[in-house]
Amino acid sequence: MNFSEAGIRLKQQSQIHWDSGWAALRATPLLAFAIPFLATGLILLIRLSPVGWVTEKPVQEIIAPTVLALAAGSVLLVHHWTRAKFTLMLSVFVWALFLRELHFEFMNGGILFALAGLMWWLSNVRQQLVEWLSSFWIRLWLAGCFCTYFISDMMDRHLFSFLPHYRSWNDNVEETLETVGHLMVFALVFMAFKTAQDISARNR
Repeated sequence: MNFSEAGIRLKQQSQIHWDSGWAALRATPLLAFAIPFLATGLILLIRLSPVGWVTEKPVQEIIAPTVLALAAGSVLLVHHWTRAKFTLMLSVFVWALFLRELHFEFMNGGILFALAGLMWWLSNVRQQLVEWLSSFWIRLWLAGCFCTYFISDMMDRHLFSFLPHYRSWNDNVEETLETVGHLMVFALVFMAFKTAQDISARNR
């Protein structure tokens, strides 16, 4: 392959990923962007209630990995049943999150490489996943968990420290938001199973 051919292939790949990015943005339900903010408001209300203890960091450090462990086990069963490319990608995604949740040191930065690789892979094969990505709920939970993790990470970096009484509620919201993200991952695994059933029924 000469430099001219390499340049053409690079341009083609760039166009594919550019088109995929815009397609993903257009297909994202608007509710996905609102979920972390709605969840934050609900967490703050729960924190002021008699069961506010559930938002405390020590409690969330038990709940969060438990939810993700259930998702990690479930996604393997779903992929074993479907043998589909989408559920394989979903398995890689969930297990990358799970290993990070278990605080394996190599996953602190490795999660970024895993997500970048998955997005590149998804971009290249998105035309083969139309049946899966046409599901509103798959798009909602996938985008919703990314948005929620993003806001949670911003809180972890204290980018909202300008807000009133920030130090008194930041840990509660940040830790519980991460658990909300994990719950959406679990919901995503369930919807992948449901979508696989629907695809199987249509193809009979």
